[in-house]
Amino acid sequence: MTRSPWVGQIAVVVLGLCAASCATNGAPVPEAEYSTAIVGRWQGTVGDSKEVLTIDGDGAFVCQLHPTGFIANTLSQSVTGTIRGTWKITGTTITLRVTSAEHEHLRNRIASSTIVAFRADALVLKTDRGESSTFRRARAF
Repeated sequence: MTRSPWVGQIAVVVLGLCAASCATNGAPVPEAEYSTAIVGRWQGTVGDSKEVLTIDGDGAFVCQLHPTGFIANTLSQSVTGTIRGTWKITGTTITLRVTSAEHEHLRNRIASSTIVAFRADALVLKTDRGESSTFRRARAF
């Protein structure tokens, strides 16, 4: 059986991408660097929604919520909600203040969570109700 010369090169690229995506930046982010290290794009699942949270260095954020589940993924139009606002970190607490919401019905306009763990590629937040959510830094390819 003759192997194409491209097969070996493709295998190296695929293995490299797998290793890069599986690698974690092991060191925790120091608390003093939370406000700068958190800037970027994060993805996670909270309740029944996938969230893509973009945190800007100017103190603004945009969160897009995508419903999950059988009905949302197969039968409905899965309307994406968008929430915009400002953020602030004080110690280990991140506070989000909502300034606008599209396709979302919010109970509160201010939400605070405790940063339980923070690494360059992963962020774990815990609400005052004790619910935890993990966000992964979104990578651009």
